[in-house]
Amino acid sequence: MASVKNLPKNLLKRIFDVSFQGPAGLPPQRDDERRILTQVCRRWRRIILSIPAYWSSFDFIQWKVPRPQNLLQLAQEFFGRSGDTPLAICLRGSLHGNLGHDILEFIIRPHARRVWFLSCWVTKQGLRTLIGPGHIDFPILRSIDVTIIYSSDDTIASHIPVRGSMCLDRFQHLGPSLRQLALRVLDGVHPADLGLQVPWGQFTRIDLEHTPIHADAFMRIIEQSLLLEDGTFCINFALRSHDGRATTFRRISVPCLQRLHLRLIEPSLDARIFGKPAMPVLEDLLVERGELGRVIRDLTIYETFVFNAPIKYLTIAEYSLSMTQWLIPRFNHSPRLTYQEMDGILRLTPNLTTLYLCPGVFMNALVLEKLATGEFLPVLEKLAVSSATGWDIICMVRRKNSESTSPGGSSAAHPVSLIQLRLCIMRYGLDEEDKVALEGALKALHLLYGYTFRHVDIPRRESQPLTF
Repeated sequence: MASVKNLPKNLLKRIFDVSFQGPAGLPPQRDDERRILTQVCRRWRRIILSIPAYWSSFDFIQWKVPRPQNLLQLAQEFFGRSGDTPLAICLRGSLHGNLGHDILEFIIRPHARRVWFLSCWVTKQGLRTLIGPGHIDFPILRSIDVTIIYSSDDTIASHIPVRGSMCLDRFQHLGPSLRQLALRVLDGVHPADLGLQVPWGQFTRIDLEHTPIHADAFMRIIEQSLLLEDGTFCINFALRSHDGRATTFRRISVPCLQRLHLRLIEPSLDARIFGKPAMPVLEDLLVERGELGRVIRDLTIYETFVFNAPIKYLTIAEYSLSMTQWLIPRFNHSPRLTYQEMDGILRLTPNLTTLYLCPGVFMNALVLEKLATGEFLPVLEKLAVSSATGWDIICMVRRKNSESTSPGGSSAAHPVSLIQLRLCIMRYGLDEEDKVALEGALKALHLLYGYTFRHVDIPRRESQPLTF
């Protein structure tokens, strides 16, 4: 142990660099690396305390501590070790009460000029403290991750989203360095609060996955987001516009967008969805759709988002909001056969290398034939798909890979080999003999990155709710 303690400082620093990947916890936990290694010997402690980079990221883990003043004193000591380095701060507790106030006033405010990343759970009042009147200035803040919760002291009425409940135009106080925004509003936000005053035009990343917004609000946000590279949105078509007018779906252009994740809630309420957007560099698209009841699923609605976009990675998830009915193939008394129409979307995505169809989205025989011959998705390498038997998918992959190695396989008329397969079999009952046969056939494909195989057992009676 003595020889380890006496390692050269530059070698010790490399060891510490690897050890201190995460933030410093406040209060420190028993397994905190900084706490453990500073107790090894005085030399190690002196080296660790002298390097500001090890004290530039902080995670306030809890608020209920037996001695709040000790936590404040320790936090001031930790922050003092950071010197002048930029800071990343995560507050995992609502900023209300005396301790929350003291953390903001005596810890955050004196160092706010150096904060580049801020993540916090706050009440609406806490948000006003951060970015409202008398706000704390964060001149170099680049990324903010905010979860807005309600206080246990609030009345029921305060949980209902009403106009002006949380005016997000206060984000303009955060300065021109702000590029990334993640916002979660657990008790709802009125559409009017996502107004034009928010500096959407300066964001390169927007995450509103857990903040349902009206389609009109999405249109107004995306139209201003000229620098957006990574966007995640939850669009609820059941929400009403704040001014009562019908949504005007118009052509939009997002010139820098590379990744788009959309959660669509009841889009069947407005079949128009959106006009064909101009997304000239979009490569990664993930679309989730939730509908109430037994709604006919038409995958043609996704053609809007892939039109003239160089999509390489596509994920489609379909689910029922009631979780009582799923549209899946009939097999041994399981619910009726329903294959989704996907010819259009596959024809529009010739550059696709990865296609993930979440459980419940099936391909019919004609689509599988075109995949095998390379008419659809000639450069597809990775596939996740559902099947009632599994053999139709295995035969398609076997033929596709055979076509790719045949003479002239490098030409545009032949597909490339599939290198990874995720197969989900959804049917009632799958005996051991069937499983062994399927496993053997999948192994015989000799896929470069292998395969995964799972079975979702479907209840025998159609009236019985399915559980997933």
